[in-house]
Amino acid sequence: MTNLNLDNLPPEMKARLAQIMQGAQQAPAQEPAPAPKPAPQPSLLDHTIALRQEVAAMNQQVAAMGQVVDAVGQAVGQLYAMFQQQTQPTSYSSAFQAGQTEGVDDSDY
Repeated sequence: MTNLNLDNLPPEMKARLAQIMQGAQQAPAQEPAPAPKPAPQPSLLDHTIALRQEVAAMNQQVAAMGQVVDAVGQAVGQLYAMFQQQTQPTSYSSAFQAGQTEGVDDSDY
């Protein structure tokens, strides 16, 4: 593309192109900016520390679940004890059976 026909261009364009060409020849070639270094890969120690933190968090969660299970068990035990305070079951059938046997005359049999 060095063989351009610049004769047909207006004088302003010719001047601007000449200025650009001179600037390109005078400016030294700029080196591209160095690429950023990639993030370092985590080491085995980093993985170990992260795993220990996860295990500690899991231990706390398991302890909390154990406390919840104990609390629910105690509540169920209290409810069970509250309903077991009745020593004699009170129902219509037991009262009916007691009433039937009192006045029965078994001499016919």
